[in-house]
Amino acid sequence: MTRIARTAATGGDLDPDFLAWSSSFPIDRRLLPQDCEGSIAHVQGLCRAGLLSADEADVLVAALRTLPAEVAAGDVVLPDDEEDVHMAVESQLARTLGAVVAKLHTGRSRNDQVATDLKLWARAAVAAIEDGIDRVLAAAAMWCESHGEVAMPAYTHRQVAIPVLARTWIGGALVEPLRRDRRLLLVVADELAESPLGAGAIAGTTLPIDAAQTASALGFAHGPRNPIDAVGGRDHALLLAFACARIGMHLARFSTDVVELASDGLVRLGGAIAGGSSMMPHKRNPDLFELVRGEAALRHGELSGLMSLMQGLGTGYHRDLQHDKTLLFASVDGVTGCLSMIALGLHHFDLEPEACREALVEGDAVATDLCEALVAGGVPFRDAYGRIGALVSSMRGQRRRLASLTAADLDAAGLDRALLERLDPVVAARRRSR
Repeated sequence: MTRIARTAATGGDLDPDFLAWSSSFPIDRRLLPQDCEGSIAHVQGLCRAGLLSADEADVLVAALRTLPAEVAAGDVVLPDDEEDVHMAVESQLARTLGAVVAKLHTGRSRNDQVATDLKLWARAAVAAIEDGIDRVLAAAAMWCESHGEVAMPAYTHRQVAIPVLARTWIGGALVEPLRRDRRLLLVVADELAESPLGAGAIAGTTLPIDAAQTASALGFAHGPRNPIDAVGGRDHALLLAFACARIGMHLARFSTDVVELASDGLVRLGGAIAGGSSMMPHKRNPDLFELVRGEAALRHGELSGLMSLMQGLGTGYHRDLQHDKTLLFASVDGVTGCLSMIALGLHHFDLEPEACREALVEGDAVATDLCEALVAGGVPFRDAYGRIGALVSSMRGQRRRLASLTAADLDAAGLDRALLERLDPVVAARRRSR
């Protein structure tokens, strides 16, 4: 068949095997709504420029507005033997509308078309990720209502360190990192402010099409500042992939905490999210959190792949860039899925207060509090540090812990009996979380 994007100068029809191998349609068909949205703005711009009559524009706009829903419903099947979604749309419209479709691509290239589509898609992706973060933060707030005042260990080097309230832990492990990630998405949104439409293949067009008006119609702040950069730049995609990778990393670190807390018996996972073993009937595994942790590696790979894709390219558009969508779609899909799972997981794991207290006692978590109590009483820090360290060593030599200290123990160590008031790890956690 004769292809839309080929002329006699192109050299005839593509080899069908090469066409099938090189087509991006299986991936970029996802951009159909954005492609039609961008084409509507372009048609309206052509009409304002006198390059389409009002009747021609109305016919094209009406068809473009209904096409995504018709395809979604199965009423229309786009031809899958085209190079990409852009040509598939034009071919479909040509079959139904006839000669007027030959004017649709006036003053436009697939180079600025796909760049515009991707930015429109990325804008929706940012909103979806923001929504996912908001749902996790809301679930974390609900979790804190039930568990936030429970005293639990804070860990350094994966060892019991100091007592904290659970709201301090989840704030540091999840809430504050995600709040920063949400602010990072504002920077991504700023990178999406420029519309590429009007940049053409690489140097704009001599036709009187107002790129500022089409940009405004699509919700962009302005049209392309430089056509070469507009069609070849993917900084917004790189930044979005980085945001996904960073969110994934934060979710992974939180998930590792949950996995280890579950292993230590300090949290209980609900059956709705706990995996079982095919051989061991007693197991309740933290599968959700392990899978989220594993997903973080994929986000790093997608970011690395996208950066590698870009680094060897000259300015302007290159066909290599069709692979950006494979990587970016996977990155956004992956991170939104993980956010959804963490929001779910927060409804199905509970702290075990008594087990947390026992871990604090066994780990001598009040040692730093005792040291600081001595400092508050006028003892130099390094002296206090050494004396409490010696006390810990002595107690452990007796197979005891600091929480079991008596007045006689303190007298024998030459320490103030007032330290007895600092032995309760729950009180210590509350004191630090004022």
